[in-house]
Amino acid sequence: MDITPLQVCVPSWSPGHTARRGHPMTTPNERHEALFTTFVSAFLNKDLAQVAPCLAPHFEWRLPSGETYTGKENALAFMAKRFADPNGPEFTESSSFAFHGDTVIQTYTVKAMGANGQRQLVAGLDVYQVEGGFIVRKDAYWKQLS
Repeated sequence: MDITPLQVCVPSWSPGHTARRGHPMTTPNERHEALFTTFVSAFLNKDLAQVAPCLAPHFEWRLPSGETYTGKENALAFMAKRFADPNGPEFTESSSFAFHGDTVIQTYTVKAMGANGQRQLVAGLDVYQVEGGFIVRKDAYWKQLS
């Protein structure tokens, strides 16, 4: 049996299920919502084993600092380092998504270490691109709130 990328990330979805007249039972937005539910839960729980299946091999992560990590393995290595850092960002569970075809926009808040050594509240906005059931790009922007 062939496993599609979406099945790996979202086990409840399976190919071949159809509604009336051969139309897929899920829309692209529904599939993207399922993908992002899995991805965000895994990211917040620092669970790289669950993050990995959501990312394309050529995944690109553009950080607010301007750094870019290209390739799934490079991005996962950076995530592991960041997740292990006690001074790393603290992401909140509160976020919202807007789905526009293969572009997904996420807004959230995060506490990040400032230059003064104090945690600062930051508003985040990430723009994602999805292709073939995988996240191919995460472009992150932060705005200091406090």
